[in-house]
Amino acid sequence: MQLSAEELNITKNDIKSILDLLSSLFDIRTAFLHGLDTELYDLTITGRDGCYNSYCKLIQQELKYKCVNCDREKFQEAATKKESVLYRCHNGLYEMYLPLYLENYLVGYLHFGQVRSDDSFDEIRAECKLDEHSEVEELGRLYGEMQVIPKEKLTLIASLFKQLADQMLSNKMITLRKARPEFYLKKYVQDHLSESISVHTAANFINRSPSYVTHQFRQFYGSSFNQFLLNERVEWAKKLLETTSVLETAGTCGFKNRYHFSKVFKKITGASPGEYRDQLRC
Repeated sequence: MQLSAEELNITKNDIKSILDLLSSLFDIRTAFLHGLDTELYDLTITGRDGCYNSYCKLIQQELKYKCVNCDREKFQEAATKKESVLYRCHNGLYEMYLPLYLENYLVGYLHFGQVRSDDSFDEIRAECKLDEHSEVEELGRLYGEMQVIPKEKLTLIASLFKQLADQMLSNKMITLRKARPEFYLKKYVQDHLSESISVHTAANFINRSPSYVTHQFRQFYGSSFNQFLLNERVEWAKKLLETTSVLETAGTCGFKNRYHFSKVFKKITGASPGEYRDQLRC
């Protein structure tokens, strides 16, 4: 699900300062695109001045529709795969779109582009059918003036962008507004599994009514709040049982006692905690 710009908190100055640095360091166009839909894709924070180079500007004077179609195709591919897509665009330059997700929400894309490889313009001209453009000779001149970035270095830049995406999310440069309370409800449960929590404490956390919490969970997660809580605790318990005793796991995961833990665990998994540990050792 793609979020609108109104549903996001974005620390624009911090993001721009990083993109400025990357654009200057590698002499490429960098951007963070957000608030995308099927018609618009120009809500961006760009590195440096955000301008396209002379080659791309000339291309877009006559073949901009190809740029738009290519962008939309790669947006969809990256979002479907939930991973970066590095490709050569219709004008022969390399670009990458990296989708950024908070939970299952698509919050935008990191993008870099206008990267020339060591392919000759004659190769690009034939492959990308640039003879459709009326100023193909001028395109060749501008292409020849561009800096060549070897493919090995291009891979390193892509890796750096992936690390940047992780930093942007972990440092909370991009967060969801309270317009998405279901996100905060889920996060509240996952952050307080060891504590005594309930529909009422969750409702207080997001400043809504208990009935609202109950409705939201059934709508977005297909179960009651209490069942969701128990499922999350059992999933955590499965990991702990690899190295921790049944008694200690029960307390850590917020169960009242070992008996309650064993009853819930067997109901959900079909095996008691002890049996599950034995299976892990086999």
